[in-house]
Amino acid sequence: MDWTREALEARVFEILRDDLLSVDDSFSVDSDLVSAGLDSMAVTQLMLAIEESTGVWVDESLLTPENLASTRSLSACVFEQLRQG
Repeated sequence: MDWTREALEARVFEILRDDLLSVDDSFSVDSDLVSAGLDSMAVTQLMLAIEESTGVWVDESLLTPENLASTRSLSACVFEQLRQG
């Protein structure tokens, strides 16, 4: 699949909302992921799910607090990895 930034963001959001975090309807692509319950185990599960969906493994060095701040920031990071192939 040729991922657009929007499609990738929607997929990451879906993984977080449906599979990894216990969040309510106020959770959005700009919500703080750590406050929403993202911990190191959930990050690992998220990276595996992203790899399964996109075929791209995000290097651990990119998993910075800035990139993990929200679905939007994480998706932008993953999208850059996709573009670099």
